[in-house]
Amino acid sequence: MKSLLIFLFSINLVYGQSIPNLTVGYGDCYDSLPKLVIKAATPEDYHKAFSSNIINKTPAVERKSFVIHTGKGKLKFRKYSFSAGYGDGFKAWAYKGYLPKLKMHILVSIHVAESLGFSDLVLLDSINGSQHTIASVGDGAVEIPIPSPNGDFLAYYYNEAYAANSCFIGVLAVRKEKAPFRIKLSEYNSFETDNWAVENIRWIDSTTIIIKAYTLKKVANENMKQFAYYTARLSKENTN
Repeated sequence: MKSLLIFLFSINLVYGQSIPNLTVGYGDCYDSLPKLVIKAATPEDYHKAFSSNIINKTPAVERKSFVIHTGKGKLKFRKYSFSAGYGDGFKAWAYKGYLPKLKMHILVSIHVAESLGFSDLVLLDSINGSQHTIASVGDGAVEIPIPSPNGDFLAYYYNEAYAANSCFIGVLAVRKEKAPFRIKLSEYNSFETDNWAVENIRWIDSTTIIIKAYTLKKVANENMKQFAYYTARLSKENTN
């Protein structure tokens, strides 16, 4: 059902505007590709790594919509609010920032189907208005993807909502493409575990991520985070 909802949403209109949309990050695509190579690291390694370069913008608002200007014209998106009582068929958007290296806006689409709420992360090209939806691992959107220093890859993660200390990490390859997509994203590497969740990720260099991970432990009847650090090296060959 989740995959079907993503497909249906990807071909929908934004206030009557037809927008090319490619969905990437499906689990079955990652399953056949190489896995990230994980090794232990130190807090010092993490603090020396590149932090994310995301610009926090506030888009213009027109009534109940926010507006984004692209090289192909103005796009309007119904703005999400936290009001209760949304029914089936509801769709809205939240704005999350801008990735200057890729020239892409970061959006989250929120929609309701069968009385359940779902969300997906969407990257909107500021040059030609095309979209890439990153398929969620669960009901909620993945975290904001972080570009590698050379801009050739995007790394993102998703912590399982219903299973503590579990996560998925995905890496997408970025390549130049012909219209309607200026660039095209595709699955490259992934990793999942039920031993820890992710607090944050950074890039050490253009082929290695560093992960600040945590496990939840009960201390005096409270859940406390215990942190650990790992590097994740990109792999061209499947080690399975």
